[in-house]
Amino acid sequence: MTSRTRTPLGRSAAMVGDTDPVPVPGERIGWGEAPLRVRAALGFAVVGAVLQSAGPVVGLVDGSPPRGFGAVPLLVVLALLPPLCAVVLTVAGRAVTAAGVLVGAALLAPGRALVDAQFLAEPLVASRPEIMVPTSLAPLTAGGGLWLLLGGHLAVAVAGLLAVGRAGAPLGTAYAAEFDDHSDDRSARARGISLFFALVAGSGAAVGLLLAPFVSADAFVLAGDVIESPAPARYGLLALAVATAAAAVFAAGSDRPAVARGVLTGVALAVLAVTGPQIAAGLVVDRLSPAPGPYFAALGIAAVTAAVWLLGRDAPEPEQREVSLESGRVHRVAGVLGLLAGAAALGAAFGDQLVVAAGIEAPVAYSNRLFVPAGLLVLGLSAALLVPRAAPAVRPAFTVALAAVPLAAAAALDGAFTATGVSDDVRVGPGVWSAGVALAFAVAAAVAGGIAGGAERDDVDLTERRVDLTLAGPLAAAALFAVGAFGLPAVKAPALVPPGIWAEFRLASWGLLLAVLVVLAVTVIAPASRPTRAAALLLGAAGLVGVRVLEFPLTAARAEQSAPGPGLWLSLACLAALVVGAATAVARR
Repeated sequence: MTSRTRTPLGRSAAMVGDTDPVPVPGERIGWGEAPLRVRAALGFAVVGAVLQSAGPVVGLVDGSPPRGFGAVPLLVVLALLPPLCAVVLTVAGRAVTAAGVLVGAALLAPGRALVDAQFLAEPLVASRPEIMVPTSLAPLTAGGGLWLLLGGHLAVAVAGLLAVGRAGAPLGTAYAAEFDDHSDDRSARARGISLFFALVAGSGAAVGLLLAPFVSADAFVLAGDVIESPAPARYGLLALAVATAAAAVFAAGSDRPAVARGVLTGVALAVLAVTGPQIAAGLVVDRLSPAPGPYFAALGIAAVTAAVWLLGRDAPEPEQREVSLESGRVHRVAGVLGLLAGAAALGAAFGDQLVVAAGIEAPVAYSNRLFVPAGLLVLGLSAALLVPRAAPAVRPAFTVALAAVPLAAAAALDGAFTATGVSDDVRVGPGVWSAGVALAFAVAAAVAGGIAGGAERDDVDLTERRVDLTLAGPLAAAALFAVGAFGLPAVKAPALVPPGIWAEFRLASWGLLLAVLVVLAVTVIAPASRPTRAAALLLGAAGLVGVRVLEFPLTAARAEQSAPGPGLWLSLACLAALVVGAATAVARR
């Protein structure tokens, strides 16, 4: 099986009947050849870096307590790195990669702004030793430097918006050729391995951002993770984690080497700007010690970035290149991994979640019951994936439906860990270990499914692909319903405090957050997909929402006077909208 071949734009002038040569990808594109928007973006990035550097110098808090260490030089260097890197790349003739650096840094700007906005809400609990270390509970107020810092984040975001995509480059220019000519596309093998790194190391980086920044023995310097952090810092950390994971996957799967390298470099520098001061504080500030979270984040995103840079080098010419991945073979691998994930999920459903000491009555487990529909759903799609003729059509549904496993696992693990924290006489049972195994196999199956999809698309001509606007109505409704379906409780009772996304955020909330993000992603991707693949995506999302629907009948007995919550009705509405969308896609075939 060979990759698709295209007629490159970079033919000689004689071949195209023109007096000027047609630009080809990889040509040197310096300051003079860069579009006006890219030059403006570089200017905004420099302004943003200057404002980010000036903010801490002026002071984020009026009458601020002293810093934990001399952090100003470190903060200035971290702020200047993205624009400096972009300028160097532009001078070196790599303006497209430079624009990607600005886009990658901009993706984390909203989350960083929310984290810094904690100084506006309540500076005393900001937990930022590089800015200040309080010595009393005296109230503090935000200073003028905070507005400079927030303005810097805004300028960085504007720079990313200006640099995104072709940045207004006219057709026929060398800059536009980087996006219009497919002769320099990354191979399916490079994208597949990069996606594996993105899903594993990128997810590790996102989790690292959510963990405690350091260990604190100082009563005035809190060291909580995302759940223990105050708002708006909590929502800023969530935004940082989501943006880091999403950017890693997007860039790793990109066809364009320059875009993939640039975006990931920008994201890595932005993550370093967050974790660098945390690592330094843990090492040098009194009564603080290092925690693993910042190291996971920095090393994880560095691993993804290195993989994308190294795998993009010295690729053979497309006419001579053979794709080393056969989608049928990878389908079988994904199917086997899915069977293992489904079997482990059923093991978690029927295994003991808790083991109690003699003389103590074991509580009835309800949170693990979602593993039953999740396991059956994954098992059924995995079996279909092993049928060669059905595998290409089933694969999108299979990949999406795998999110049902972490949805069930997060709820089960939340209940188990909460119970073990109540008494030393209660410990986790084999069902918890089965849940962990199911989660691991589900992640591996998702990676294999993504690689199979990349190999499959490499054999398909996508130049005539168009967005199906007939799906806009049902998918817009499905997206709206999905936010409430997973964000609002499916079961309500007077004495029940269910986990949520907007409130009562805890371990189970991660499963809800992942599920709603998967459904929202499907509603965006499906209109641009081929009809059969769009229908499969939507049916897979419907299966995921169906697992949420079954939460009420399976777990309502956990609380007295339980009744259907708004999340149940919105789940049913979302399920109906997804099915209508799938039927519409099939009809349009």
